[in-house]
Amino acid sequence: MDEMDPFEARLLFSNMLDNLTGAQPTIDRVSSFAVKNASLADDLYECISEKLDKLQVPPRLNILLVLDGILAAASSRTATAASQAWAPLIKKDIVALVKLVAPETPGGDSNVPQVRKVVAGWRRRSVFDGFILEKLDKLLAKRGGSAGASESGMRHQDILKRIEEDRERHKRHKEDVWIRPANEPSENELDAYWDTTSDFND
Repeated sequence: MDEMDPFEARLLFSNMLDNLTGAQPTIDRVSSFAVKNASLADDLYECISEKLDKLQVPPRLNILLVLDGILAAASSRTATAASQAWAPLIKKDIVALVKLVAPETPGGDSNVPQVRKVVAGWRRRSVFDGFILEKLDKLLAKRGGSAGASESGMRHQDILKRIEEDRERHKRHKEDVWIRPANEPSENELDAYWDTTSDFND
């Protein structure tokens, strides 16, 4: 298959990011495009960085979910060498990216519960080393997990949409927890189950 022109890929990917929602099919579509065109990872990653800077805080979560989808594909057993080009790009900035998605603001607080679940998934899949995961845990450790609609700056219609998207993600997360790697240490499985209930303490 011929490689897509970098300029064309940037335009198409930027348009996909502009139309990104929290619905899983749109997140999967953007993630798949990024993995399929991993030879252009540097260019596409720039698009992601630029988009994050422009977005209001609550929808930044959708970008993090796209990155999670890319990392899942890049770390799978069937990952190609090209798709693995994404991992180091994301790894070098992951702490800063999580800070952008969950800043210490009401809008950031509304993202914290889902960010915790994403980080729990990274731990379960051993996506990052322990040092990075520890930094992320410290970043999120004392954070609240909720904010009112007026405080987060989201419209009522957006709040309802977000609730529905969060329900869908929670359902998928519960399904993923039951799918365990054959060689996984037992303590990782316990951690995963704990992460599914830890939000009740918020």
